[in-house]
Amino acid sequence: MGWDKHYGYQLYQSDPSGNYGGWKATCIGNNSAAAVSNLKQEYKEGETTLKDAQTLAIKVLSKTLDMTKLTAEKVEMATLTRDNGKTKTRILPAKEVEQLITAYEKAEAAAEAAKKEKQKS
Repeated sequence: MGWDKHYGYQLYQSDPSGNYGGWKATCIGNNSAAAVSNLKQEYKEGETTLKDAQTLAIKVLSKTLDMTKLTAEKVEMATLTRDNGKTKTRILPAKEVEQLITAYEKAEAAAEAAKKEKQKS
């Protein structure tokens, strides 16, 4: 991941042949097609805040990882920010990742409850 004055924040991906590309949002590995599809639908360039991006990352991981429950032990998350003209990388501690997961799960449960309530009426 990185930042430059022309393209802003990007994730860089390279393959063994040496080809590389920069992305605003991407995923590699198992279920990457589903994850990239979710990112294309929900990531809004220029509108997404850091908090929104973190929530979206948790959502995509939750929907595409082959596990019943997302846990902080299975997720590593880092942020890239600009401060006084310098790019700073911060790896989130497990406690913060757990808070993001918990907040996402509560929001999903509330949305599901609202959906069921709407179906009743």
